[in-house]
Amino acid sequence: MRVVSVLPSATEIVWALGHGAELVGRSAECDFPPEVRSLPVVMRPRVWDSDRPSREIDERVRATRARGRSLYELDIELLRGLEPDLILTQDLCGVCSVTDAEVATACAKADVAPRIVSLSPRTLSDVWDSVMTVGRALDDPIAGRDLARELRARAPPRRARPNDPRVAVVEWLDPPILAGLWAPDIVRAAGGSIVGPRRGRPGIRTEWAEIAARTPDLVIVSPCSFSVERTRKDLEDGELRRRVGAFRPRCGTWIADEAYFSRPGPRLADGVDLVRHLLEGAPWDPPMPVDRLAPTAEVLAS
Repeated sequence: MRVVSVLPSATEIVWALGHGAELVGRSAECDFPPEVRSLPVVMRPRVWDSDRPSREIDERVRATRARGRSLYELDIELLRGLEPDLILTQDLCGVCSVTDAEVATACAKADVAPRIVSLSPRTLSDVWDSVMTVGRALDDPIAGRDLARELRARAPPRRARPNDPRVAVVEWLDPPILAGLWAPDIVRAAGGSIVGPRRGRPGIRTEWAEIAARTPDLVIVSPCSFSVERTRKDLEDGELRRRVGAFRPRCGTWIADEAYFSRPGPRLADGVDLVRHLLEGAPWDPPMPVDRLAPTAEVLAS
């Protein structure tokens, strides 16, 4: 089967299911595992501004979406040449990738007729269900079922308790956005209570002072699509650094790789492990970078 994925999380799922060799195309953001970076890029951002400050990126995204324009473009000629049997996309967030409707239009222009499978999870359970969806699309439902079962076991549902520590997961820096969708499930499975929207709801734009007023016990700064190094670059802005560094939560303020919370794929289970270990203060060897935000950066991994 010839598979094109324009969704980083879907690419990771395909690889985790043992079907990486069937991938023939990807989006520019599909970068994990490292082996996929050699694949042809079928989809890329219309404007490369990932090095700009968070505030500028946010303004550009909002202006583009307000005009009804897509943030991405598909390579029609490359799509025609790849002749995919299956394309994996989404219909949840126009900021994260092209939508399934845009993919269908591009396929018509390229004169190809692959099966288009759209993944749009909103909760952690939905994410694990999407693993099974990809397994079925790859004609390997057993692998999908087994991986989903393994991931559910790593992040079992848990009832909220009155004294659960409060956890703020910040998915954008300027303006700050409190993570929603599956993030509340991640925090609850780890033994905490989310500061922000209810499970399944989109993230909430807010202010740093409002987050501080809710006195979180743990703050995790994990901007969507940002590595720890990229987040620290934004925090070179003195005012932004002052606002973020002003927190004194009991369990600390941490910078985490975006894959712990933003990509609805297998590595969200690592997000549960991350929150659990930070709440417990237990030693841990994290699979992706995590830094403590402090005058002398206490690095867990880099």
